[in-house]
Amino acid sequence: MGALASPLVLTAQNQDAAAAQAADIPSFRAGGVPIAIPPPASDMVEVGVDNHSIMEVFVPDSNRLLAAYVLSEDLPGLRNSKKSLSRYALVEVPRRGEFTDFKASDFKDMADGASKEFGAVLNSSIKEMEEELNRKIKALNIEDANFKLDQPVLLGSFFSKQDAYSCGMMMSVSTNGVTTKMIAGILMLRLKDRLVFAYLYSCYKDQESVMWVRKASEDWADAILKANQQ
Repeated sequence: MGALASPLVLTAQNQDAAAAQAADIPSFRAGGVPIAIPPPASDMVEVGVDNHSIMEVFVPDSNRLLAAYVLSEDLPGLRNSKKSLSRYALVEVPRRGEFTDFKASDFKDMADGASKEFGAVLNSSIKEMEEELNRKIKALNIEDANFKLDQPVLLGSFFSKQDAYSCGMMMSVSTNGVTTKMIAGILMLRLKDRLVFAYLYSCYKDQESVMWVRKASEDWADAILKANQQ
């Protein structure tokens, strides 16, 4: 009896562990639907609602911030420190289409033209992005911070799969006389019939930085898709 019962006990324990792990993943509402968003890396944490106003400076007015992640070591000084973030991530939804059902065919059509579309948007709106960023920074009374964005360089598609697409971008960001190159993994996700955008940023040091963002973006997308399986 004991030998027969052991697999059943182990199965129940595994199910309990999986349920506990799922419960630990924070959930955010997009278009009235709860979306589970795990952190993009083990050393990154969600900043909390009280800190969302700080991270919203990086979010265009056309989108709404769902979640924001920084390195654990950067969280305590997020409000007071002037040190730039070497790694952070944002999850957003489009304001105009937040409550619109996004079907698999809609996502495929968008993903098929995503690389060209992102390039066109970035090339046409970089100045507007810079002005919007500085306006939001000024609204937070950070008077000595003024950002200048150089023209981004697209790094092509990182991956494309069912309900997830990602491409990469490199951009130089200058503030207070210091220029930093940033790598971004841009993700489009279809989660519970909602369109969600996610962005993973990391300082560029060498080619390994690009490889990290590429792999971390795909791992993050897989984790988000798994957390929202229906």
